[in-house]
Amino acid sequence: MAQRKSNRPSKFERSYRILEYLKRNTDSEHTITQAMLRRVPGMVEYMGYKETFNDTVVNMAMAMNFKEYGVKPRDEWKIIFEDFEGEFGDESELDDSDEELDNPPRMRIRGLHYNHTFSYDEINYLIEGILFSKTLNTETTNQLIKKIEENLTTKFYPKGPKKICTVQETVLVDRTVLRENLLMIQQAIDDKVQISFRFNGYNHKKELKPLRNKRDIVSPYYIVASSGRYYLLACKEIVHDNQTIKNMSIWRIDLMTEVEIPNRDEVLGKKGIPRVKKDSVENLPNKWSEDFQLSHLNMSYDKPISIKLKIKSPKKDDDPTERLKVDYTFMYDWFGDTFTYLETEMESPYDDIVQVICSPYAMVNWALQYSDRVEVLEPVDVRNEVIKKIKKLNNKYGI
Repeated sequence: MAQRKSNRPSKFERSYRILEYLKRNTDSEHTITQAMLRRVPGMVEYMGYKETFNDTVVNMAMAMNFKEYGVKPRDEWKIIFEDFEGEFGDESELDDSDEELDNPPRMRIRGLHYNHTFSYDEINYLIEGILFSKTLNTETTNQLIKKIEENLTTKFYPKGPKKICTVQETVLVDRTVLRENLLMIQQAIDDKVQISFRFNGYNHKKELKPLRNKRDIVSPYYIVASSGRYYLLACKEIVHDNQTIKNMSIWRIDLMTEVEIPNRDEVLGKKGIPRVKKDSVENLPNKWSEDFQLSHLNMSYDKPISIKLKIKSPKKDDDPTERLKVDYTFMYDWFGDTFTYLETEMESPYDDIVQVICSPYAMVNWALQYSDRVEVLEPVDVRNEVIKKIKKLNNKYGI
């Protein structure tokens, strides 16, 4: 094994060792002084004399906190200590001449710490995103989380349980194919061009097979993660009675194969076929809203409307204002806080009347799912669709 030719560490090694220690052992709430650092086993040999350590830290700060034409913004600094903040904290008073930078002032090293790129909250967001990713297997997930914790955090980072017990999910698609699909679609969205693909379904042999011979061509707008799957909000133009219909459609990305960007030629600078403009697509949100799914249950794509429901909510017989239990959790699970309580019936059983904004198609199926707790009142056509489904179920099961 190769060894150092001299017992004295080089300037580069000295800077590297100090920097690595600061990354792992300091943050804005846990600063360090030169005296404290000298008490750390194994660090003294890299610090040298007081003046050597001082010069090393100051030069590191000058190198990492300055850009070509002056000091960086305060939140982009990497090596921070009190005297440096006092000297360079106010950009308006900084003289960034070459002479000033070549001869940095003598500073005391107090309150020394490394300014990390990500806050602990942001680290938690990154880890959460990895944990819930459907394109990563368990081994890769654990490796990525370990690298994040070892390279982007300190010993003060509050590590929590990073393994979540999951149940078997019906995601049979190859993770590599799904990841490639997502990258290709995102490229098309960024370039505002169309994509083509084959849309598939599973047969009785658990094989993914095309639903039709023709490839689908759509204009893509948003990739949405919902209930463990990725969806694409897009527009597929349909010609009917010599008129082109431009409605929003929603596609499961895990059921797509052979995703391509037609007419793309990077050599000639051709990005592809321009997509349909957002404002000309019926029912497509012009700007993405995080409450989209609250009105498009199970990613239904028809236009949401106002729907009035009766909710079973038991009350005391002698006092209809006194509720017997907390029973609106299922409403919050599906609609968040977007539903509106209107009133309570004046007669027994004193059920509640509420209003939601929801896709009619989704509501029909949802109302059947919660038929023991929900009744659709208005609009009449949505209520009638529920009745039709109930009659079909009666005929099917011979009730």
